[in-house]
Amino acid sequence: MKWGSSLARSFVIVPMSDYEGLFPVNTISVQDRSGNTPQYFYLDAVPPNNYVVVKAFVLSALGIGEIQQGRINMTIHAPGGLPVKGATNETMSIATSTSPYELIASWAYPGNSTQGTYLVYIDMVDSQGNLVYSFRGPGGSFGLVPPGFVPFPYNLLPYFVVGGVGGLGAVGGVVYYRRRSKSYLAPFGHFNSLTSGEIDGGTVSIEGNTGSGKTILSEQLMFEDLKQGKPCVFVSTSDFPSNVRSGMKSMGLDVRGYEQSGLLTFVDGYSAEAGQESTEKFSVPSIGDLTTLGMKISSSLPPQRSKGASLYFDSLVPLASKTNPESVVSFVQSVGAKMKGIGGKAVFTLGPSVDPMVQKQLADMSDCVVQMEAFEERGVRRRRLRIAKFRARRHQEGWNVFAIEDGKGIIFYSKKPKT
Repeated sequence: MKWGSSLARSFVIVPMSDYEGLFPVNTISVQDRSGNTPQYFYLDAVPPNNYVVVKAFVLSALGIGEIQQGRINMTIHAPGGLPVKGATNETMSIATSTSPYELIASWAYPGNSTQGTYLVYIDMVDSQGNLVYSFRGPGGSFGLVPPGFVPFPYNLLPYFVVGGVGGLGAVGGVVYYRRRSKSYLAPFGHFNSLTSGEIDGGTVSIEGNTGSGKTILSEQLMFEDLKQGKPCVFVSTSDFPSNVRSGMKSMGLDVRGYEQSGLLTFVDGYSAEAGQESTEKFSVPSIGDLTTLGMKISSSLPPQRSKGASLYFDSLVPLASKTNPESVVSFVQSVGAKMKGIGGKAVFTLGPSVDPMVQKQLADMSDCVVQMEAFEERGVRRRRLRIAKFRARRHQEGWNVFAIEDGKGIIFYSKKPKT
């Protein structure tokens, strides 16, 4: 490589690409100042409630130094396509020092902003001034709507309001309109229409923030199995099993008869952590002892009729705080394979506090992923869910709003009347 003299310095230029990007791939989060992820914001919001916060997790093969020396810019485009003032090539701030690195930027929108759908673009520029990554969706959009606007079906994007009528986003100057439809209440059985039938086997991950309804969804899925005579094991790591029973009963899910018949067994993974002696037949002295936990799960399966049995595990959050990420993933994979091998399913709930890398690995290995969300809408608590993944099966992918009612559990808002 030296030219003319051994004292001459040599240089090699190695072009690089794809060494910096978003995690998960092509995914950003649009939030309000409270950390909620609404799909639209109201134009009458007063400071500081008029902030749109954009968060992104970034992976960089060259580490945080490259991100600090370069720039990661956010640009928000108005419905007409032009960048908005105050959010054009705004450099995002680094919020964490460990990978994946969290970056944040915000935009305080004025009350006279154009109502409609706004798009968020992300550009990553390295320390040499080269554009190494650009995000242009899908996702990364939100709506600005007039005060009192209530969209149907509870999912603004990609819809926006023109003259008080809900319409599909304008493309090439053409606006397509849709009329608002009437919504109907549907019982929990509506869930099967979202998944095109019952979830009959494999590993199922239920993800969601606090209060989104992860526990009640897993309990209702289990109750449906029990009604069909399928044996179930419920591992409780977030509450005493006695509280789980009483909570289910208040939702109209009384499991006492199923326990007496041997169809349902509880594994107590909470009492020991709470410093209490367990009253359950099966319990573990430490939730971090995954070997013992796995043995207890195996022992709790009814020996004569374990075929088709399912496991419900609520939740993985305590495990993630007690053990390393690799052990959690390995445990879920092992238990999920065991349940699938006997013709059943393993259902796990997890919250946002679980390491993002673990969440991604769990989603990748799961046969079905259900995402749930609790959010505030003009002071009203609302919930929604969607089937983000269902391996080898057609399913509905959009968000579905639901409520939780005493004695009934989850009630969906459906476009079609109950027949």
